[in-house]
Amino acid sequence: MLELKGREANFFEEVIAEGGPDTLAQCFRCGACSGVCPVEKTAEDFDPRVIVHAVLLGLKERLLSGETIWKCSGCGSCVPVCPMDVKPMEVIKALKKMVEEEAPEKALEMRFKMGRLAMVDAGKCIACLTCVRACPFGAPYIVPEGYAVIAPEKCQACGICVVECPARAIELPPSPEMTVMAIGG
Repeated sequence: MLELKGREANFFEEVIAEGGPDTLAQCFRCGACSGVCPVEKTAEDFDPRVIVHAVLLGLKERLLSGETIWKCSGCGSCVPVCPMDVKPMEVIKALKKMVEEEAPEKALEMRFKMGRLAMVDAGKCIACLTCVRACPFGAPYIVPEGYAVIAPEKCQACGICVVECPARAIELPPSPEMTVMAIGG
């Protein structure tokens, strides 16, 4: 059962102010978004319609403190199927933005943990520039201290840098949908 303590009545307005759709309150939980979501098929605690409903219920702390929103791949499959134009992906994107503004380190940690951001182990990096050359998004760069760093705003978690790194200094945990594929889900 969903815990309703600590509700913030105007939370949905905060989400809209952060870029969430102004159609948010029109969601009637039909499940069209859930039906096409690849992450919902693989992660037990992820369901776009439940996230939208939790926003409407004002469950700010629950949404912003947990891992659930970070499981969203941002594929956008949910957007065109919503009959009410709620755009669940945009709702989740706004929630992530709220965490990024309030707790940037937590946001980076969650993105990494959910396989949505690659990170370099500075102690293993040999600054060979392979990742810099291989990344089509320009995310890796070498810092003056002599090791690579991944720019979070540019990283698309494609894994090219991980595969190409000769020192095996770059990590990218598997995303929820890839974890199930790897074990034969």
